[in-house]
Amino acid sequence: MTKRTNIIKIGVLVMCFLQTFSTFAQIASTRSDEVERAQAKLMVVPYTKTGEEVKSILDDNPYIRSAMSMVKQSFDQRGWTTVDFVASLRAAESNRAFQMDRQADFKADLIAGSGADIYVEVDTQLTTDDSGSASVTLVLQAFEAHSGASFSNQSENSGRFNTQDYDKLIEKAYDRIREEFLNMLLTKTDEIREIGRAIKIELNLHEDAELDFDAEVGDGDFLNEAIEEWIYINAYKGRANLSGITEKSMAFDEVRIPLFDQESGRPYNPNRFASELIKFLRSNEVSASRNVKGQNLFITIK
Repeated sequence: MTKRTNIIKIGVLVMCFLQTFSTFAQIASTRSDEVERAQAKLMVVPYTKTGEEVKSILDDNPYIRSAMSMVKQSFDQRGWTTVDFVASLRAAESNRAFQMDRQADFKADLIAGSGADIYVEVDTQLTTDDSGSASVTLVLQAFEAHSGASFSNQSENSGRFNTQDYDKLIEKAYDRIREEFLNMLLTKTDEIREIGRAIKIELNLHEDAELDFDAEVGDGDFLNEAIEEWIYINAYKGRANLSGITEKSMAFDEVRIPLFDQESGRPYNPNRFASELIKFLRSNEVSASRNVKGQNLFITIK
């Protein structure tokens, strides 16, 4: 082997290395950009019909569990923040939060309590015939957790194969829509970054409260007027909606808060907003406490 041949081989190896390094750098850069953008929290859940018990669906349909795992893993691999639905369900059961008369609403309770901004419903439909061939249709639907607004709907069939490895069929179906589905949700998280994360706020009087929402505070405003003004000023880009008010309660069905603190750049969560609201109330000599459940704030005025 000549010296020239050795030099050529070394050159080829160096070029291959540089090409490979460039590819990995590009992938890392793309993933870094996605991690930066995908700051909304997401939960993957099973599809259930009205009145169906979520625990029964998971126990009776192993394929939907496999599909949920695949979908969640694909988000995890791309740097998203996900909440494990099955783990949340088990934790709730162990805490005796799972009651028989609440099973029909339990999925909604878990989503609301998880703090997820987006939830993805997963459904699988398996068909087989006497010849041993089978196919799986995978259905994915994504929603904003607070409003229920539809973000994306995708369905795909695996194609028919002579197999009983149904997990492989689910994987085939998902591979055909994976990129389009994930990219669509990434676009939706960009929208959430733009308009803010949605929360609900409910304010109620304690049973021993000595004032009501028509009491005068500060410069002579009614308490309800002062609260409403503060909410609209402090909601992200002024996005808020007062949905109902009585002498003893107020409800905002949508208040937008930022994903990040505008000064520090740190994540901004509902508890921060609740704390600021309580400080405002106390500045007007109104005592209050809070209970934060996921994206729901419950303020009790004492």
